[in-house]
Amino acid sequence: MTSELTERPSPSWPVRIAWSAHLLLRLGLAVYLLVYGWSKVFLIQMGRADYGDALINYGEMSPMGLLWRMVGYSVPFQVLSGVAEVLAAALLLWRRTAGVGAVIAAFDMLFVFLLNQAYDVPVKQLSLALAIGATVAAIPYVSRFLRAGFGSGAIPRGPIPTIVTGRVGTVLNVITPVLAIAVIIASGVLFRLSFPMPTEGHPLAGVYRVTEDRAEPAAQLARDTRWQQVAFGQWIAGGKARATIRLANGDLLIGTVRDSGPDSVRIELDPPLRGDTRAPDDPATTLSLRWAPAPDGTVRLTGDDQDLVLTPDPERRFLFDRDYSWDAQRPVNR
Repeated sequence: MTSELTERPSPSWPVRIAWSAHLLLRLGLAVYLLVYGWSKVFLIQMGRADYGDALINYGEMSPMGLLWRMVGYSVPFQVLSGVAEVLAAALLLWRRTAGVGAVIAAFDMLFVFLLNQAYDVPVKQLSLALAIGATVAAIPYVSRFLRAGFGSGAIPRGPIPTIVTGRVGTVLNVITPVLAIAVIIASGVLFRLSFPMPTEGHPLAGVYRVTEDRAEPAAQLARDTRWQQVAFGQWIAGGKARATIRLANGDLLIGTVRDSGPDSVRIELDPPLRGDTRAPDDPATTLSLRWAPAPDGTVRLTGDDQDLVLTPDPERRFLFDRDYSWDAQRPVNR
């Protein structure tokens, strides 16, 4: 009996060239999908819900900031989004699963393009190019997928990208899936080592109200730059956590906080935004402060013209402290 493999004639050179271009397209798609996929799996791209964002009001967020916080709030959603992209990349790397990988990649990237459009994320052109590229990569398999979904009878064997034949082709058929698995694992390990996941545990993490301030208030509220609310993030990346400060005049300062010694922190604050811009000559503010906790849960901050008492504000932490529950309960929609 003649095997199915011997019945298939060797492809012509134009066909081989076309499949070579198809291979390059698949490799390019896989690289981008692995970068964006692993960044979501390891919670790097959108991060995680953080106390440092507690003082940013809904109306102060940019559309992109709203999307980032929405995705970052749900760890399972962000991880599964990344898994879908890594899976598509893995399937694209092996020629026998390239068609399925291309279809999954096309749906992934079309969804990402829709989000980029809806939330004004700057990489609209890149996500559109990836969606088009994945669609093009899926074209050789369209008739088979349509037959499977809408036709009847036996489903014919789909096309298998063939560039090299003979013994070399046989060896590559064995090596390619092993290499694909190795690339997926190696890229994940490399990404994990290059971009460590944030760790939890900053000692000042929380959201606070300023209940005591030794500074005198300004005559006009619009010029009152005393601190009113303070939030320090619980997730540490690169030795820093997020920090936001709401001033009495309503301005919001965004920056970072890091330990600078025993019971002392270094806070770096960007100038306040005006819309989506800030004055180019506005310098950043760096503060070196000492902190001391009290038995009642308050914290005293001193140094650099600040002498404050911070009181934990559970109302501002409601979003972050609310646990998931499977049981039916009264909805809290506010």
